[in-house]
Amino acid sequence: MSHRLFAQLAFERALGNAAIDALRNAVNDKDHFDAESMWPKDPMFIGKTSADIEAVSAELAQIIADRIKDVLDGPGIRNIERGECFDPQLVALVLEAKAKRGQSG
Repeated sequence: MSHRLFAQLAFERALGNAAIDALRNAVNDKDHFDAESMWPKDPMFIGKTSADIEAVSAELAQIIADRIKDVLDGPGIRNIERGECFDPQLVALVLEAKAKRGQSG
């Protein structure tokens, strides 16, 4: 194998890992927001209506859906299928989305 092929494989693995990291960050942000929004006296939520909080939560959920799509449509899915992602929550999210995509398409 040539050095170019190794470089290409390393680049694709890095792209896949970046997509997985972006998904991890989105999930962590949503989890943090959900936990914080359960405490109505938190200064971040004073003066906010439940509709405001639900809108932000829905936007964060959409970001997660977009990041899952990025993983499925890019080299990230190969990283997960090879067992290179050690976060069981992320692996389950991506594989569940892949199964749903396979059923609908």
